[in-house]
This record gives sequence, C-alpha cells and structure tokens, in this order.
Amino acid sequence: KDLLTLFVTEKYEKCLYKAEGYTLDEKTKKDPLPYMFMSRCFYEMSKRDEFKEKYPTAFKDAMKYISKYGGKDKEKKYLSEYEDYIAQIRGAAAAQAETMMDTQKYSKAKQLYDQLLDIDPNDAGAQLMMGVVHGLMKAKKESDMALAKAKAILTEKKAGTALEELNLLKYAITMHATNLAGSSKSSAKEWLDLGLEYFPEDKEYKITYDTIAG
Repeated sequence: KDLLTLFVTEKYEKCLYKAEGYTLDEKTKKDPLPYMFMSRCFYEMSKRDEFKEKYPTAFKDAMKYISKYGGKDKEKKYLSEYEDYIAQIRGAAAAQAETMMDTQKYSKAKQLYDQLLDIDPNDAGAQLMMGVVHGLMKAKKESDMALAKAKAILTEKKAGTALEELNLLKYAITMHATNLAGSSKSSAKEWLDLGLEYFPEDKEYKITYDTIAG
C-alpha cells in the first residue's frame, strides 16, 4: 500500500527508493511486487522530460525490473492485477525491438525479446524472434533451439493470447516466413499454417499467406 500511494501520487523517485529497499531486505526480496513498482516508476519516468537527464536509461531499467518481476511471480499471481501496465510495456518493448531489428542492432533487440520471455515464457512471438535474431547474428545452434521452442509453443497451443503478444506473433511469423520463402516455401508455409488459428480473419496475414503459400 505504501508503494501504491507513492506511485498514484506520482512521487516516482520516492516510490523507487522505497521499492528498492524491499528488494534488498531479506524478508521481502523474493516478493514480486517491489520489482513491479520499480518497473512502473521507471516506465513513467521514461516518458517525462523532467527525468531524462537524471535517468537516461529509465526505459531500459523498466524492462530490467519487469523481467525480474516475471522471475519472481512464476505462478502469475499478480498478472491480472497489472495486465494494463504489462500490455503497455510489452507494446513499447516490441516497438523498440522492431526498430532495433530495422537498424540491425541485433543484440539490443535480442535483449528485449529475452526480457519479454521473462514476463511470459509462452510468448511465441518473442521466442520466434529470438530464433530470427540469433540467425542474423550467425549463432545457428541458438537459433535452431529458439525456433524449435517457438514451434513447440505453437504446436502445443500454449501461446500467450494477450493482444500485444498476438501483434508480435504476427510480425514474427510473417517476417520469418517471408525470409524463408526464397529458399524453402514449404518451411515458410509450415510457419504460416501454425499462425492461422490466431489470425483467421486478419486480411494482412491472409495476403502474406496467399502470396507465399498460394
């Protein structure tokens, strides 16, 4: 309650320091909520000019602590309570990672996808993008492992279905299938088939599917 009061009254620095204290205390360091509040504070600070000079890595830190939160809340006890925030930071992270991909900053993109997987290990789009980015970094073994994990999540129908996860999954499958189409249309079609149940009415997905799979 003390963290919530500081957060809603926009006393982000005070909330941050108090939450950090909980993460360092033996009695409370395993509790997920202090990490959630640290992430939320950093995220809000990343959007405000007043904090840009003192906290230039605020968004990076927001991702760092939401990743730590994911590691502490393995049973997803608080996920529904904070789903709006998680949706926001997922969307922001995926957008930033896409920019990193476009500018060939692959290691930074990989870190963001890895952190998204800390929030939800069944984020199939993030897992698939880990395979794509490892491939671009010439790490074939890691790429093959990540692609196999993504395929297993989709085949076993375990993929997360939050809107931001589905947006990332659509981006990941269409990108990967398009890249594969030149060398193996059958492999490209296999990935597109795995996504069909998630995007049955999506016109963009259908255009990509028809173009590649015929």
